Amino acid sequence: MKRALLSVLMILLCTVGYAKGVELEPRVGVSYSRVWGLHIGTLVSFRISDMFYFQPGALVNTVSGYYNKPGDWTFGMDVPLYASLRVPVNNVMKVRLNAGPFVGLSSPVSFGTAVEGGIEYQKYYIGFSWLQNLINENCARLHFSVGYKFAL
Repeated sequence: MKRALLSVLMILLCTVGYAKGVELEPRVGVSYSRVWGLHIGTLVSFRISDMFYFQPGALVNTVSGYYNKPGDWTFGMDVPLYASLRVPVNNVMKVRLNAGPFVGLSSPVSFGTAVEGGIEYQKYYIGFSWLQNLINENCARLHFSVGYKFAL
């Protein structure tokens, strides 16, 4: 697991020098997975073309793992690796569609698919994401996020 994460990190670091545009997008929002919770984190966008980006990230959330009762938060981290399509609507707005795998670093560890849809308005983002664990099919997370993009 550590080798795979280090390999992905090395590829990303090597890619930064050749990327046409890199953006940092901090996010915060609410999450649901049998209980309501919060999440905070950031995604990094590497521009491949005008409409296509590679977008890995890390989101710390309070709805990972198993629960005994409502409000029983368990902290974890989701690491999505999105292929991101950004379709322009006009000069200041884009529709964003993301899909890819994710790894959940909590107890228990999860691995699955993630999809996301949202709207970009200038540098602001608002959207929903769904993370489905393929190890335990009964475990899924829904996120509602807002964020702001910074060009690096």
